[in-house]
Amino acid sequence: MPLHMTLKGMDDAEKQMARIERATRSMGQYRGYIGSRLPYAWGQEFGRHRVSGRLARRSGGAQYLTGAINIVLGDADRDLAEGLNKVTAPGRWVIKRLALWARRVARLNVPRKTGKLRRSIRVDVRKG
Repeated sequence: MPLHMTLKGMDDAEKQMARIERATRSMGQYRGYIGSRLPYAWGQEFGRHRVSGRLARRSGGAQYLTGAINIVLGDADRDLAEGLNKVTAPGRWVIKRLALWARRVARLNVPRKTGKLRRSIRVDVRKG
């Protein structure tokens, strides 16, 4: 006597997997940029002038942007899952959400709490 086995819901699972694959592929089309255009922002982050390499600032080497990006990328899976559930085409939405989160964390870690540097941190999401 042959054994017949029927798997119900396989079509739905395949459709969901195809949707997730399309959505994650769309995220790869976008790039999130976070930073400041202030002339001394690079020196504040890395401690050196961008061009000459000379010591830039006494409080330089703060790594407030680099640290923020590392924190965000370490916990990005929650935002990725939320984007896949909530948004039809989550590419730009997820990347912008992660970039804004990184900006929020970076602003908390700027070495000087007053002044323009904290307010100057901007986010830009571009296709490409």
